[in-house]
Amino acid sequence: MKAKALVFPKANTFEVQELELDEPKETDVVVKTLVTAISPGTERWILRGKHIGTVFPCVPGYHRISVVEECGSAVKGLTPGDIVYGSACRWKDKVHSMWGAHIEKAVADWRNFTYLSSSWLSRLEMETLTFGIIAAVATRGIRFLEVKEGNTMIIIGAGFIGLCAAQLALYHGVRPLFVEIDERRRQFAGSLGLQSVSPEDTQMEKFIKDFSPSGVDILYDTAGNAETTDRLVKFVRRQGKILLQAQYFDKEKCAIDLDQIKIRELTIKTTIYVGKDDLQETFSYIRRRILNIPAMITHRFESEEILKGFQVLHTNQPFNLGIVFRWDKRVE
Repeated sequence: MKAKALVFPKANTFEVQELELDEPKETDVVVKTLVTAISPGTERWILRGKHIGTVFPCVPGYHRISVVEECGSAVKGLTPGDIVYGSACRWKDKVHSMWGAHIEKAVADWRNFTYLSSSWLSRLEMETLTFGIIAAVATRGIRFLEVKEGNTMIIIGAGFIGLCAAQLALYHGVRPLFVEIDERRRQFAGSLGLQSVSPEDTQMEKFIKDFSPSGVDILYDTAGNAETTDRLVKFVRRQGKILLQAQYFDKEKCAIDLDQIKIRELTIKTTIYVGKDDLQETFSYIRRRILNIPAMITHRFESEEILKGFQVLHTNQPFNLGIVFRWDKRVE
């Protein structure tokens, strides 16, 4: 059984290849891909060759919604026709899986998939739910911070995770403020009713002090720029919190001044893992539109146009946040 896949053969290069899938085992399901989505931070780092564990050639991505076509004799939790979430796949070719979402068909153990529905979902629901993992990063971050109603929060970076974090902050009664250098992102945040300021703005310090005169309770980093993080630590109140949730693969650029953090007795937290509870909670937020994922989808492509979508990721032009691919014409 063969399947077309998006492959990174080497750094900064992407192409479509046909892979030979493994023969299904008794615990396997065969699924047909319906929708995939790019996780911009992770997949850009993989494309650059800087993500931890990257091996070329590879199939990237962990956002995929599929329909079950076949079930092995030992599969207990799924039946043909079920709509599932998960990026697992095995193939015979010497191509590494960097989670392996962007492939038209997959063979994998049924326990690698999360059940979504026994009935067909609308295109919009599939598109929004496929961003479950990246949105769940924000869900986990907000939980780890143990936010309280009335807290104030600076979020560094108004990308996909930052926008999700801000929306969840508001849901929990927390006032967020973005520090974002990209004017396009600031404008987009504003379209969602979210405040922002540029780190290059000469009035940034006054803006932040007016926003939270006694200091912000939380500094939430989704960008990974140590210089910006260092500049903003002084705006965190004594015994406040810092969450480091960006990608920190450029080691020469990620040093942070720990002394000023110690002086303020700040608590530093980090997250990396997304668990089943995070994912289910996030699916609920998406379905109830507490997370406005539809507004964050900027590009839609057919699977035949997948190279165009990855060109947008590669160049970061034009402005983009959520990029989705439709792999099956039944999705409408």
